[in-house]
Amino acid sequence: LKARALAVKQVLADNKYAPAWDVYPFNSGYFMCLKLKTVEAEPLRVHLLNTYGVGLISLGKHDLRVAFSCIDEDQVQELFDTILKGIEDMQSR
Repeated sequence: LKARALAVKQVLADNKYAPAWDVYPFNSGYFMCLKLKTVEAEPLRVHLLNTYGVGLISLGKHDLRVAFSCIDEDQVQELFDTILKGIEDMQSR
């Protein structure tokens, strides 16, 4: 789990995500949370599930929980790129 958490932190250090969300502090547990800046969490969660088959949990209006414990390290980049793509999809509507 620690290796996955480090992979998540490395991927999220990329500035391309900065306009879309802030990252809440997290450690090598099972999940982490994003504070969405431009879309609401529940509609995004539904869009990601229906369009990309990505299941996340919305917590409140702007918080999205990501369980990184259930993905492989080599899938981390793809996961966060897909979340970003979902946000871009919603903004272009």
